[in-house]
Amino acid sequence: MFYVCRHLMTNLTISLSDDTIKKLRRAVRNHYGGRKGALSGLIEESVREKLEAFETPLQSQMFRAMKGGRLIAEADNLDNLAVELEKAKVDPRSVRILSSKKLAPIVRTGLRGREP
Repeated sequence: MFYVCRHLMTNLTISLSDDTIKKLRRAVRNHYGGRKGALSGLIEESVREKLEAFETPLQSQMFRAMKGGRLIAEADNLDNLAVELEKAKVDPRSVRILSSKKLAPIVRTGLRGREP
């Protein structure tokens, strides 16, 4: 038996700004060289990744207050977690607060000093 596997391709006309086209062509040249079909391959890969991101449900962020390995309260934001802890009459400083997503660190720059 002999099977033929064909990938059907469709041409699509799109409009992009000149700046985007220049950056796109430069990226293709730098990463893929002058290979035939490199531009189409990069665009198809990018579109597939974006479509998968649209199809994947967004994870909601949850905050949990833990004390001694036990769950004390849970909420979708820190303000609601504070309300839940207040209802449970638990001091927020006495619990460990965990986030389901990594939080971006707060970075402060500049001189720190006291005025005379």
